[in-house]
Amino acid sequence: MNPFYEQQNGSFRITMCQNLSFPEHLHTHTEFLYIPEGQTQLSVEETVYPMKQGDCAVIFPGQVHSYLSSSDCRMWILIFDAGLTASFQYLLRKFRPVCPYLDSSRVHPDIFLAMDRLNCINIEETPALGSAWIQIILGHTLPLLELTEKKQPESESLTYQLIRYLAEHFQEPLTLESLAKALHVNKYYLSHIFSEKLHISFPRYLNHLRVDYACNTMQLSEKSLTDIWAEAGFSSQRSFNRSFREIKGMSPLAYRKNMPNPRRSHMLGPQP
Repeated sequence: MNPFYEQQNGSFRITMCQNLSFPEHLHTHTEFLYIPEGQTQLSVEETVYPMKQGDCAVIFPGQVHSYLSSSDCRMWILIFDAGLTASFQYLLRKFRPVCPYLDSSRVHPDIFLAMDRLNCINIEETPALGSAWIQIILGHTLPLLELTEKKQPESESLTYQLIRYLAEHFQEPLTLESLAKALHVNKYYLSHIFSEKLHISFPRYLNHLRVDYACNTMQLSEKSLTDIWAEAGFSSQRSFNRSFREIKGMSPLAYRKNMPNPRRSHMLGPQP
């Protein structure tokens, strides 16, 4: 499961990802990343941070970020609402880290323990316990990060507007022309942003978001594939199957049959 779409319906989600590479995206929750094996490149607001085994990072709400992993990378990804963090929520909402990651020499062993416990407990039955483990993680990381007050720019960059708009509207019928109209810019300039800033074409970026949504829904519900591809924004089952295979390397049906630990990821709140 790659929980990266903007519409986070619950307060908490955790998963183990294999060889995860995903283009620039953002969401309103906080994201915590821990690398138990391999290497990845974390990009946060255009700065790249190489990460290796034992490293961790905290991505604050609204920060644009991406991943580019090696072939042997495994990573825990924990996404949670600031409301679960008690006194830490003020920091998460009002500040930003100068550098979001800690190398393995600065990572407390209790962090790995907390991630393992969060993956095993039933969050729906014990939300207070989940909140406690999240606070342990933040208690061992935030004091080690240099924080700066979140700036309120006079105007958001077009790249940020673009990513945010797609995160909120990817389930709708979209074309480069309609996207340009919504953002009040020339479609050729938007195409330039995709190629030069995001390093991916508009159709492929959109399909990443839709396929990711489909994977989440397969993990968290028993909905039919027909309902899933329609909800995700695909125009037909054929386009869904083609895009899914290009991104995941297998058909949607094969993915559903081979989902790793399909019920090990828990969610607090209503499922999509």
